Amino acid sequence: ATNAATVRVLAAHGYEVVAVGTGQEALNRAKSEWPTLIVLDIVLPDILGTDVCERLRKDPITKAIPVLLLTAKPDVADKIPASYAAHDRTFEKPGRLDDLMTLIQNMAMGGKR
Repeated sequence: ATNAATVRVLAAHGYEVVAVGTGQEALNRAKSEWPTLIVLDIVLPDILGTDVCERLRKDPITKAIPVLLLTAKPDVADKIPASYAAHDRTFEKPGRLDDLMTLIQNMAMGGKR
């Protein structure tokens, strides 16, 4: 679940992108499609992105999928629960597009920070 501009940029960089509009839809699609990476905005119309991530971590089917949480609030990274996987990351919006793409490429390839 992310904005249209991010979807366009990812598609332009050769990524296959499945965009959804709600946290529940993200949960459903993650279970049925098992994506390489989930880029998730924290502010969603139905469920907070942090709650979606928490649910993904608790589900054996989706617990290993890395999640990139996009946020406009700089203090969110400090509030990520310890139960999140070591491969989850946050990215502060608006950020440099080059930095976002580097982070996504590293996460999609299983890279570390």
